[in-house]
Amino acid sequence: MPKLTIYGKTYNLKSSSSEVSVEEAAAYVDAKMHELAGVGKKTPSSDLAVLAALNIAQESLQLQKKTQVKNQDQEEKIEQLVGALESELQNFEK
Repeated sequence: MPKLTIYGKTYNLKSSSSEVSVEEAAAYVDAKMHELAGVGKKTPSSDLAVLAALNIAQESLQLQKKTQVKNQDQEEKIEQLVGALESELQNFEK
């Protein structure tokens, strides 16, 4: 079980994700917290953690929406292509 440090505090965590390592995720959270800490006044680490979580959630939701739009566009294009192919096949069979 790896030991991870996030904003100066050490955690023992393991992850079931195979696409992103827990170390990468921890480094990202740590970077977000340090980024937010540098913005203004001294903020308690618990507040920074909540702000970092909100920022990361917002990024994740934006990516999900972009992916949904992209998938919808691709599905529409596929439907158009299938329609065109079916039309051409009907013309070919005549």
